[in-house]
Amino acid sequence: MGSESGQKFNLPEMKTYFEEQIPKVRLISDLALSETDFRRLGTKLKSAFVFSDKKDGIDEIMLCYLVYWVYALIYWDEDTGIHDELTDYCAELPQHQIRHHFEMIVDLFADYDIEKFGYQNDSVEEQAMVLIARHAGIPNDEKYLVFELIDDYRNQNVSVTQMVNDIYSHLPYKSKYIFSMLDYQSRQDMIWEIRALMADICSGVPSREELLAKYPHTSISLIDYCFFWQEGRSLIDQAK
Repeated sequence: MGSESGQKFNLPEMKTYFEEQIPKVRLISDLALSETDFRRLGTKLKSAFVFSDKKDGIDEIMLCYLVYWVYALIYWDEDTGIHDELTDYCAELPQHQIRHHFEMIVDLFADYDIEKFGYQNDSVEEQAMVLIARHAGIPNDEKYLVFELIDDYRNQNVSVTQMVNDIYSHLPYKSKYIFSMLDYQSRQDMIWEIRALMADICSGVPSREELLAKYPHTSISLIDYCFFWQEGRSLIDQAK
């Protein structure tokens, strides 16, 4: 995004950047948004809400708002919690304004043809939160831990229900919070998909391109990290 080199950006520039990148990624978490850029984005969004009197012009920056909420799940810290200046500010908005924000977020998925995983929840708030959670997925700094958890169950003769419940109960804190926002079927779908992906990669047969085609709704970064994880495991095995 350029912030690491000291460059500044504003919300219209961020929106343009996200509009250019969205067609190139599968999930919003595939965007290259550093933690520094995420924090700066939150500051810009809060200022926009304050100066717009929370009404005019908000629809023009809602894509930035959606990206922010996905990365809020990815970058929050266990010691300080998920709350920061923007999340605290939004929590104080009137209920009708919060609901309107959720409605605009859900509309964005159709407007930009962003993956919706077939969700059709009755509540727009619930649908928005589930979609945000699915697009956050497994944070990069927890992917290897989750792979290890799932790998422990790949060869165990246990029911799917027990596997999902056991893995969920041992997830690292950010992934567990994200999974807590999902219904049981979504948790099972995510775990089972990762399990199948790991089995394919460990078989050593499919190429990256083949896996991208076989798992069209899976995060690109998740597939890449799974390859990195397997390579690391292979090096450990060779060193034994």
